Order: sequence, then C-alpha cells, then structure tokens
Amino acid sequence: MATAKTTTTADVFDIKAYSPESFKEGYEKFAEGISSIADFQKETLNALMASAGAFTKGFEKLTAEQAAFSKAAFEDTVSNVKAASSSKTLNDAMELNSKFVRTSIEKNLGQINKVADICAETAKDTVEPLTTRYSDLVEKIQAYRP
Repeated sequence: MATAKTTTTADVFDIKAYSPESFKEGYEKFAEGISSIADFQKETLNALMASAGAFTKGFEKLTAEQAAFSKAAFEDTVSNVKAASSSKTLNDAMELNSKFVRTSIEKNLGQINKVADICAETAKDTVEPLTTRYSDLVEKIQAYRP
C-alpha cells in the first residue's frame, strides 16, 4: 500500500522551489493553459456559429418548401372549384370533389413526410458541430486526469 507524502515546513521553505527557473516554468505552463482555453473557446464559438448557420439553412429550406406547397395547394383548389362549378350535373361535381379530396390527402401526407425529413436533416446538421465540440471537451478533460 502506498503511503501519502507529507509536506514539511522544510519543503515549504525550500529556496530551490522558488527559483527563477521554476517560476518561469510555472508561468509558461500557466500561459500555455490560458492559450489552450482561448483556442478551445474560439473553436467552440465557431461551432456555435456553424450550428446556427445550419439551423438557418434548414429553416429557410422548410419555409420555401411550405410556401411552394401552399401555393400549389391553393392553385389546385381554385382549379377544382372552377371545374366543379362548370360541371353539368351534381354527380359530376361530387365526383370531381371526391377525386380532389383524395389527391389532396395524398399530397398532404407526402408533404408531412418531406417536412419530417427536412426537420430531421436540420436537427442532425445543427447538432453535429456541437457534438464534435463536446467530444473535444471530453478528450481534454480526460487528458488532465491523473
């Protein structure tokens, strides 16, 4: 079993421990540590910016997709109303309307899948830079473990 080293007053007042060389060595280690922290924080800020950029791109893509879908749905509705209003019989109008509702539901389900895919892709792209930074942080912490 290992015994713990005890510090004596002679160790505290050891002049060699406070020499200019040991001070310089300690200062250089301290400066290196501060520089390392600053570099790490800079890289973390870059990762945050990349994450925000990925989120913005995904949001823009989602917005454009929804705008295009809404425009197409509106145009389909207008053309269906025109066709139904020009029908000669009520049966023809009901048939057109049934067909329109069926295709609208299919298109809406397809749109839901597109939106889900865009959201999943955006989430993955947004989290990726932050996950990398977290992994780097864990590595740094483990490097300092005794």
